[in-house]
Amino acid sequence: MAEQEKKTTGEMVQLVNFRLRDEEFGFDIGSVREITKVADITHIPEAPSFIYGVTNLRGQVIAVIDLAQQFGLPPRQELPETARIVVTEIKGQTVGMLVDEVPEVLKIADENIEPTPELIQTEVRKDYIKGVGKLDNRLIILLDLEKLLAPHEAEELIKAGISAVNE
Repeated sequence: MAEQEKKTTGEMVQLVNFRLRDEEFGFDIGSVREITKVADITHIPEAPSFIYGVTNLRGQVIAVIDLAQQFGLPPRQELPETARIVVTEIKGQTVGMLVDEVPEVLKIADENIEPTPELIQTEVRKDYIKGVGKLDNRLIILLDLEKLLAPHEAEELIKAGISAVNE
């Protein structure tokens, strides 16, 4: 009965939809501060591989995470023109996430979000994944932002931001 009640609520989840290589992802729009074009990104020597670099966002230096690298997806030779930085907060830190494209903000009915299947067809580690949204003929992998970084990675992110400010 509870399952049937859930289906009749009609609640919608609003997501920022983005692409990395050939995969489609999304996360709750409430966790996004802004989406910006890729500007100057300064690479930091000896930074962890998941940190693409740092950028100046209206006077605030923020670390930029290369989500494709973090997810183990194949590297690109150069960024596509459609690349964007999605600015959010992870573990108390303002960070930018480098993605290939942000084509849309979309709404998915709550009943169209399934728990993560045991054998999900993606290269992304399963613990990042909150569920899978079904929209028309598309499957959108829903991410849990708080699980994108392991605790030691969050510390490395803080160090990278501090070292960039002190250089």
